[in-house]
Amino acid sequence: MPSQPPHLADSDAAGTAFSFAAETDAAAPADGAPLLPAFTILTADDDPQFQAGLRLALQHYRFQSRPVELIAAGSAAAAAKVLSERDDIALIILDVVMETDDAGLRLVRSVRELLGNAEVRIVLVTGQPGMSSMKASLDLLDISDYWLKTDLTIDRLHGILTSNLRTWQQIRALGRARKGLQAIVEAGNSLNRARGLRDFSQRLMHEMARLLRLEPDGLVCVQEDPAVPPLAAHVVGAAGRFAPTISEPLAALQDTAIRDLLSRSLADRASIDADGAQVLFFAGKHDGGPHAAAYIATRRALDATERELLRVFATNINTGLINVSLASRLDRIAYEDALLRMPNGNARMRALEGAMDIAAPRRRALLLVDLDQYFQACLTLGMEQGDLMLHKLALRLRTTFPPPCLVARLQDDTFAILGDSELLRPERVNQLESADPENPTHPPFFSLGAARIDLDLFDGSAREALTIGTLLLKRARSQGLSQLAEYVPGMERENDRRFTLSRQLFNALHIGQIRIELQPQVELESGRICGAEALARWTRADGTEVSPADFIPVAEANGLIVPLGRQVIELACQALARLRDEGHPRTTIAVNVSTLQLVRQGFTRELLDAVARHGVTPQQLEIEITESVAMGDHQSDGAILRGLREAGFPIAIDDFGTGYSSLGYLRTLPITTLKIDRCFVAEIGVVPVEHEIADMVIRVAQRMGLKVLAEGVETAAQLAWLRERGCHLAQGYFLGRPASLDDFVRRLRAPGQPRP
Repeated sequence: MPSQPPHLADSDAAGTAFSFAAETDAAAPADGAPLLPAFTILTADDDPQFQAGLRLALQHYRFQSRPVELIAAGSAAAAAKVLSERDDIALIILDVVMETDDAGLRLVRSVRELLGNAEVRIVLVTGQPGMSSMKASLDLLDISDYWLKTDLTIDRLHGILTSNLRTWQQIRALGRARKGLQAIVEAGNSLNRARGLRDFSQRLMHEMARLLRLEPDGLVCVQEDPAVPPLAAHVVGAAGRFAPTISEPLAALQDTAIRDLLSRSLADRASIDADGAQVLFFAGKHDGGPHAAAYIATRRALDATERELLRVFATNINTGLINVSLASRLDRIAYEDALLRMPNGNARMRALEGAMDIAAPRRRALLLVDLDQYFQACLTLGMEQGDLMLHKLALRLRTTFPPPCLVARLQDDTFAILGDSELLRPERVNQLESADPENPTHPPFFSLGAARIDLDLFDGSAREALTIGTLLLKRARSQGLSQLAEYVPGMERENDRRFTLSRQLFNALHIGQIRIELQPQVELESGRICGAEALARWTRADGTEVSPADFIPVAEANGLIVPLGRQVIELACQALARLRDEGHPRTTIAVNVSTLQLVRQGFTRELLDAVARHGVTPQQLEIEITESVAMGDHQSDGAILRGLREAGFPIAIDDFGTGYSSLGYLRTLPITTLKIDRCFVAEIGVVPVEHEIADMVIRVAQRMGLKVLAEGVETAAQLAWLRERGCHLAQGYFLGRPASLDDFVRRLRAPGQPRP
């Protein structure tokens, strides 16, 4: 917090009626630093593990050198009770699903509509993403953000807290400033009704206390003649413990510390910000006085807003109500980013609403930009480097998009530009990455993600446009570095379709609509079926099939891939038990495992419990992972894959050759099988021999003692080629289409299983 309050007006406007002088005699705490109050955060979640994780993640978090106080509520009802009893809660981290599927959403409405609390920031989180649409929630409810629990890393959680606590401070400051302005107006009316000096002073003391929300405890003394020593001033108004001192000279005040503060204020003609108190100096119209000084005990440090209000209060008492400067200050609090001194999200929304009110053609566009390497820079080089990068990016943005374009910082490393659609073209984003006005010779490179909406193509409100822009920006981030996502009319309908599919998938997982089909894996040397790959299938109640190409990406996006994968593993173990009972105990089944499944604590234990439950062995259940998943585990010391192999599970690298394809990491991974991607199998007989990737993969596997399986075998020629080069296993439509467990068993029963 600043040691001196920011100015409401320049020196000419404010005069000399109210200016702070440093307090040099105030004692500091023993450790040399003031004790700052904690920010209060309410976490409403019925998951004790998530609550414990939040507490652990935030135990060392600080914002503006202040810690956070966590209040945990295990239900929406408990959270509502806390909110009804306390008005100092800055942020609610709120689970959507608690007592009911929409308990969190109901609490949001209760906070805003019944409690009338518009200040507290609300961040919705969910572990069941299908239960509430992010877009719909951001559109309809006054919430700050919406996150999947699986996406909440510690860094992202800290970023969310920093952004929302800063916003809460600004909104709270704005609200308090508005209330303070009204209090100042009312104080002026009250003081105008005063009868005589004593009545005026008594009212002054009570109005000061009311402005700061304190019990009246202080005094007012008047120095009629500045030529007379300050200790000759008389107490003309007092409240609280000082009430008996009215009419006594200042020299008679028994509290020497307070007496000295008042004397110094009158002598220096300056207000004093003391430890646990404020002394206001009121200058007379002329140097000849009379002058006055008012002491009020605060017993706490005042924040910047309270100091600003005191300044205005004092000026108003001397010269009348001066509200122009306060209105300017309020506007800055509400509409200016404190770090970059540029428009903030509130200013952006106000301008965007104005643009949307223009009749078509608007010829306006909204561009959202974020700095890809911001968080990495903060982690590697500290927050100072992050702030420096934000300042540099802000300069580039203002240079590239000068007025009348509006450049605003939304939060963290995200900026919005509103302006002429011809100026906000995609190629201008590319210029931002390397054009530095301060260093044109060797400009630092900034990798930027961007989203653009042509407002003439968008049919909706300003809030809806911002929601779509935010979703587009997230999509650009997911596509990699330096990506731009452009709005296409009607794309929100595709988002709605995916959201609907997400809800349906959530229900399908609960009512047993997910099943598996088994695609045979054939041993090329003998021609026998030695295993199968389990493929997830979704059949709706009306018998319609949902393509895996549709529901798998949705599951990966909303976190349902974890329960989906768990069901596939369970069904695969059931199939293995059936195959054992049919006399095929050595037949294996491979299941695909995603990153989210693999990194979950206890995943290996879940697998071991599943195979034990069905009386099969880990050696029968093969774990298929992609190269990117394997590389991620390798970079984090490879403990997960080693644990799986030590438990007995075979591990296959799926689609080998399409990802990292690093022989260095391949040599160290505890894998058993390489699967040649179908695109390389399709090249057999088509590309020149020296360009055949499949041949290279087979040779690598042989040199490393690994089994190799070819996917997507469609022709006899491909099969013969693979067999000739010593490929161990193959699967594909030529060898067998995916089939139900019953059909797969019938094929295994076929006498002799002819050599393909």
